[in-house]
Amino acid sequence: MKHILPLWALLFFAAPRAQAQITITNENFPSAGDTLFTAVDNLPSGVSISPPGGQQSWNFTTLQSPFTRRTVLRPAAQGPGSSAFPNAHFVSALNDNLHAYYRKTNSRVELLGLFGIDPLGLGVETVTRFSPPAISQRAPLAYGDVNESETNLSVPFSTDALPGGVLDNLPITPDSLRIRINIQRTDEVDAWGTLTIPGGVYDVLREKRTELRETRLDARIGFLPWQDITDIAAQLLNLPDLGNSTEVSYYFWSDEALEPIAVLVMNQNESAVAQAEYKANNITTNVQSVEAMKPGVYAYPNPAIVSVRFEFNNLPAGRYKLKILNILGIEAWSRQYYINGNLIEKVDISSLRKGTYLYSLTDERGKTITTRRLVVIRP
Repeated sequence: MKHILPLWALLFFAAPRAQAQITITNENFPSAGDTLFTAVDNLPSGVSISPPGGQQSWNFTTLQSPFTRRTVLRPAAQGPGSSAFPNAHFVSALNDNLHAYYRKTNSRVELLGLFGIDPLGLGVETVTRFSPPAISQRAPLAYGDVNESETNLSVPFSTDALPGGVLDNLPITPDSLRIRINIQRTDEVDAWGTLTIPGGVYDVLREKRTELRETRLDARIGFLPWQDITDIAAQLLNLPDLGNSTEVSYYFWSDEALEPIAVLVMNQNESAVAQAEYKANNITTNVQSVEAMKPGVYAYPNPAIVSVRFEFNNLPAGRYKLKILNILGIEAWSRQYYINGNLIEKVDISSLRKGTYLYSLTDERGKTITTRRLVVIRP
């Protein structure tokens, strides 16, 4: 059962609560027309993974994010590149340059493919089809379920479609490139219990997903056969996603929500949670699309007590200076960063007196990108 509560109530919520082992059905599958609200904590603290088992209680109320992300699921025909996925039921924008197409059956939500920038980020607009489709959700889903799946994709394209200079470091000049990805995944529903996140308490199943991914890059000149250039390209083209990788993540599913209540992505050695995405409750009208936001920086929590996180978004590659100024405009703290896109930084502000400050971000030419208010309080 779901309970939506004010955050202050969750912090003092101590009464015993009956737990129930639930089953996820296809009634929890999303459809075209649905809007999903989530938040992302890129520096999660106080969140850990417990051993497998039932009747557990997880408290993730330490998660925080400066804004809510809104994902609108539209009919597939309304998406760019929809003709490449005639069997899709709905489309989701992953960002301004990438759209995902899904098909829904009685037992699965399947990711058919992607339309937009290529999987390695080389800047080529491609149609990427998964064969067979990648499984996004299953039903029914119950404690103890274990599922194995495998999918592949192959994306050939002409090097004429690449931005100028991308291949300058290669010792050859290929006519075509081909990205090949093989994904093997094991999904195990290894725990159930009660999950508390900011603004809500849910009965959940926990699904552990272990994904083994092999990404290769082939080159072709004229009518010669394809040649695997993965090792050369990884070094000379600075493509860190090439080769073999393993990702472990934990999905917490509820029978009263379409989106996962939380998704925890582990770091490389599975010793800590690297990122947490969670259902955003208590939605206000100030819902933002992260990809559409102007370049800038956001501070949270705000008001802050001992530390504050600064989340930089959509910034062109370059050097930036972040400053905290008092009400007289005197610099109380500053730091320089090299940023390309997004970055999150946790800053100790225990040395600042309580009061109102401004934080300001400037680029390497001294141009002010944004200035916002920061309030420091003390217990």
